[in-house]
Amino acid sequence: MSFLGPHTGNINKPYSYLFGPHWKDKKGYRVVEGIDKYNHKFGGNDWNVPVCKLCNEPMHQIFTFDLEDPKLNDINIEGITEIPLVSCLNCSTSWDTQVFKLNPQNKSIEIISQDDIENWTQDDEDKIPSPLPNIKMSLKEMTQDDIPINIIKYENAIELFGTEYLCRILGAPLYAQEPLDRECPVCKKEMNYIATVSGESYYNSFNLIKEVDFTIGEMYLYFTICKECLTIKVECQGT
Repeated sequence: MSFLGPHTGNINKPYSYLFGPHWKDKKGYRVVEGIDKYNHKFGGNDWNVPVCKLCNEPMHQIFTFDLEDPKLNDINIEGITEIPLVSCLNCSTSWDTQVFKLNPQNKSIEIISQDDIENWTQDDEDKIPSPLPNIKMSLKEMTQDDIPINIIKYENAIELFGTEYLCRILGAPLYAQEPLDRECPVCKKEMNYIATVSGESYYNSFNLIKEVDFTIGEMYLYFTICKECLTIKVECQGT
């Protein structure tokens, strides 16, 4: 695995690098269960999510973030009060790039494209329920071990992610394999990184989300948004 992404020649483009000192000043947060002043949450069904084309079941509203929170000013979009992270977690559609359109006026999400070629579905007894239970979440500033400023911190961050928490928002995306393609597939503008989602580590002795066993396989899901056309892209990297 290469730990450096393509060298852009522009140090102002830190998202091209898997780790390095440039991440030190990019503030990010752990998303953890707890009461918060703002309405961040895991699960729920207040957005009209699309039906998965492979499973024929509603997709999962995984996390939803309240943009009234000043911690999220970097992804603040005029006229939008929250951003939902959506994917099906019970089939191979999550293994390849997915593109969605956000419609905040009626709180709906539509599929623009899915690149799935595996056509695999989870056994019924192992499926993650949809909708997921609605659980309050809070944002806690990342620890020094969450920020990949060098190879040691990068490896520490990988070990902690999925063991102590399941989602990291803003800051370093924590690439498992390579930097993201941040070009909007619709309008070609540069997309903004939102968050990365991990499943629970298999050796955890307790559930990080108390009401559900959030085991999604050895992968990270990366979410970016285009502020121009409200396109959300989901990319998967195996761990």
